[in-house]
Amino acid sequence: MGKKEGVKKYLAGVVDLGILGKKEAYLFKNDKREKKEQPAYRLIIKEGDAWKEVGAFWIRESKPKVEEEEIVLSGG
Repeated sequence: MGKKEGVKKYLAGVVDLGILGKKEAYLFKNDKREKKEQPAYRLIIKEGDAWKEVGAFWIRESKPKVEEEEIVLSGG
């Protein structure tokens, strides 16, 4: 089976906002991204029938951990 036309994948879940209660949350890929400065993903919260953008995310890469070389002292 091929991909369905117009279907997009996204992350969906619930965010606990403490005294504000739990809200449905959705993380969508920013398909309109043209520059690295623009977010790769947008966080949307559903409040009743309305949608509100509340966050933005960028893709970052961690630097590899550099291990210290073992120094071997030899007697002379």
